[in-house]
Amino acid sequence: MGNTLGKLQTSVNELEKRLNINSGNSSLSSSKDPIYKTKICNSRKTTDKSKGGQVGHKKHKLERFNDDEITEEVKHSIDACPNCNSNNIKITNVKIRDELDFKITIIKRRHYFYEYICENCGSKFKSEIPENLHAENQYGSEVKTLALNLLDYGFISYNRVRKIISGFTNGEIDPSEGYFVKLQKKASCMLEDFTFNVKQKILESKLNYWDDTVVKIGEKDKACMRTYTNGKEVLYKAHLAKDTDGMDEDGILQNLPSDCTVMHDHLLHNYCEDYSYKNIECNAHITRKLQSITENTKHDWSDKMKELLESTLSKRDDYGKKNIKAFSEEEIKDFDSKYDSIIKEGFKEYIEFKHKYEFTKEENLLEFMRDFKGPITDWVRDFSLPYSNNLCERLLRMLKAKMKLSCQFQNLESAKCFTNIMTYTETCGNYGVNKYEAIKRLFDNNPYTVIELRNLKIANNQ
Repeated sequence: MGNTLGKLQTSVNELEKRLNINSGNSSLSSSKDPIYKTKICNSRKTTDKSKGGQVGHKKHKLERFNDDEITEEVKHSIDACPNCNSNNIKITNVKIRDELDFKITIIKRRHYFYEYICENCGSKFKSEIPENLHAENQYGSEVKTLALNLLDYGFISYNRVRKIISGFTNGEIDPSEGYFVKLQKKASCMLEDFTFNVKQKILESKLNYWDDTVVKIGEKDKACMRTYTNGKEVLYKAHLAKDTDGMDEDGILQNLPSDCTVMHDHLLHNYCEDYSYKNIECNAHITRKLQSITENTKHDWSDKMKELLESTLSKRDDYGKKNIKAFSEEEIKDFDSKYDSIIKEGFKEYIEFKHKYEFTKEENLLEFMRDFKGPITDWVRDFSLPYSNNLCERLLRMLKAKMKLSCQFQNLESAKCFTNIMTYTETCGNYGVNKYEAIKRLFDNNPYTVIELRNLKIANNQ
């Protein structure tokens, strides 16, 4: 009887632990939080301010057009008095309301290419037909741009993209779903040089971030998409397996120099002898794990460590605003002392009060924070180093959103086409370029180059 009750209690505690998992104490995305969880997972702290717009906050609204901007006028006149039906009325005042709108205009464009003969020397020549006009009739760059934005930025299915475009144009433009598949392949091929140049810029950077996420490709239960970034250029890669062979196939980590620093979520393969760069660890993941330990074991050390990390980061941010470039030696020594003391306290709590259902996780975290203190806390000693890998995590949210809508990629080829397009649009977006404009230029056979984007940034900063 006692044995049965013990097993039942074990099951109850395990289930309670699972119910307690959320985005605040694990790597679970916030969209998967239970519907009864009221707390919004973010870095904001509770204040005494009321919800909504604050006093003194400038209201954002559309401003009235200048007279020379007006393209259409609508006059809402009244012909007769609503009281006595008399036509003897006059205007005493005019109130103006502006409206900003757009409409879809169908363009049926015909191109003429002429053949010539020189009457002087007899030479024959002709105006060249560009590659995008080789068929008797084809869709223009605006149709392609809209379709690719809906497919790879809005994550809308082929069928619904076809219906949306058909609806916009009253049925006059109605591409097939097969056309969209070919369109993505063509766009990917056009971006091979851009993807190569992004990779080169990442290899030249002194600080890089990388992360990956599980996706489904074809019949594979677990495939992988990975992203690398230096803060501006973004490189996406797709693989059939989430393993070290895929990492090495990307040709990034093993080719980074020794003076490069790489931010990542803890993976021992990053510390292998084949890689010479410096490692730093994501503290955001650590604080979530600490929160989980606190909630499930009620131990004090995890809460103290979380407070130490977050308060030190807040202090560093305040120093940055005051143009203070580093902590003093005394401040760093004080941080190190508190860090080491909390770890010792943690081992003591862990040993004396081994929590029945969390001890393995707690032990692993304590050993990790003890053995990898340097990569975890280098941001305290060098203000130029990041605290977390949130930059990469934000870039991966796009992939997670696509997985929720589309469930999977049909095959590895389609996944790689998607990653090439995402490399282009996300990199352009990081340089302040409108993603719609970026894709429009791609289909106008004039895509942005990495050098052009970098020069654009320099010009904007002048």
